[in-house]
Order: sequence, then structure tokens, then C-alpha cells
Amino acid sequence: MTFSIVLYDPNLEAWGVGVASKYLAVGSVVPWAKPGVGAIATQAFANTRYGPEGLSLLEKYDAKEVVRRLTESDPRREVRQLGVVDSRGGSFAFTGAQCHEYAGHIVGTYFTVQGNILAGEDVLQAMARVAESRGPIHRRLLDALKAGEARGGDRRGKQSAAILVVKASDEETGPMAVGRYVDLRVDDDPEPLRKLEDLVNMWESTFMRDELVSVKDHVKEIEEALRRLGYSDLRTWIEENNYESELPRPEGRSFLLHGRGLP
Repeated sequence: MTFSIVLYDPNLEAWGVGVASKYLAVGSVVPWAKPGVGAIATQAFANTRYGPEGLSLLEKYDAKEVVRRLTESDPRREVRQLGVVDSRGGSFAFTGAQCHEYAGHIVGTYFTVQGNILAGEDVLQAMARVAESRGPIHRRLLDALKAGEARGGDRRGKQSAAILVVKASDEETGPMAVGRYVDLRVDDDPEPLRKLEDLVNMWESTFMRDELVSVKDHVKEIEEALRRLGYSDLRTWIEENNYESELPRPEGRSFLLHGRGLP
């Protein structure tokens, strides 16, 4: 009833899980991750203990051993499905023999994709191709889910989706203080992946710092946009839209001016 991807980005040193399902609030069940440790997707007749117990095991063992230990101790393992990527990007997965068809998984370099009650194997193959591509980890997670859905996805329909990405950080406040780089969920929507993409776009506008520019180079455009929105100054707009961390610095006058940020 679910398809998911677990992925490691060695350049960003980040671990992530993307998931979509005909199930209410799938983001509360499937994705588990810890910075520097790894990531886990637990699904089918999901054993949610696989999440915290698996992360604890990943502190000591690689992905294959963690999957073995979790499933061997579970008397209902044949109805479970599990994908794991460890601290070094090693990956392994398990699909129980009694998971509803179509059910299966693909394990590759730095990733695993898995699903059950799918339209077919094409769903996983499409996701795997995206996992092997390049780009920001949160975008690859989203694009993999979209690719799976385009191939039929969960054959029962659509309801919820989520993306979780973790990485180490020295931030003192906000979600990054506990390593949550991206944590977005759509719990109940007729088009959850479309809504999730809207949230990803909003997250990029709010938190990404790879498009810093000089405010002095765009004064006219900024002033015109502020007038259209009814603001008298840039600082007020920044504070009302939660961009305080991107306030212009006196020495550099840098500010996030993303294409989906200030109109």
C-alpha cells in the first residue's frame, strides 16, 4: 500500500526517506532517520519498532546486518517490508513473502526503493533511475516519488506523502538544531505529491542558502515588489515571512532572493 525511497547523499552527508501511499499520514509511520547514523523505511504491515530499534542498531552495524536482526526477531516478518541505508551509504532491503502483490524492492549504490500493492515492477524501476541521478537529495526523493506515481504508484490510489532528510548541523534553533534538514508531510490530500512539491518549493524559498545575492544589485526590483505587496520596507516583509535568518549582513548585504520567495 506504499512506495518509498531511502537515499544517502555523500556530498551533503545527508540521509533521507521519501514515501507516498493510499494511507492516512504515512509520514508518521514509514520514515525514520538520524544524522550520521542512517535512514529507514518500514512499511507494508509496518512494524514501527523497526524505526527506533533499527536506528539504534545502525549505531553498531551495517544495513544488511540491521535488516537481518530486525526481521529474524519478528514472527510476522513475512508481511513486513523494510529498506535501510547505513552511515556509509550501504543499503539493504527486505520484502516479506506474504506482502500484497505487487511487492518488491531494488537495492543500489547509496539507495533502496521498495513498495507493495503497486501497479507493477515499473514503479520501482522508475524510482531507481531517479535515485541514480544527480541533484539535491530532497529533489531526488520527490522526483523518485513522482516517477513512481507516473508508472501507476499505489494501485489503490493516493492519500498522503512525506519527505524526511537529516544531516548534522551546528544550528542552535529550529529543526536543524536536531538535524532535521527537511521534514515535510501531506497527511490527507487527493493529490499528495502535487501538494508535497508545493511544500518543497516553499521550503527552498525559506531555508535554502545557495542563492545568496547582493541586495544592492536588486534595489529597484525589491522596492517595486514591496509596493505591490503593500510593505514600506524590506525588514518588515522579512520578519512577517520568517526570513529573519537571512537578514542583510552589514558587511555583505547578502539576502536570500529565491525565485519563489519575494515576488
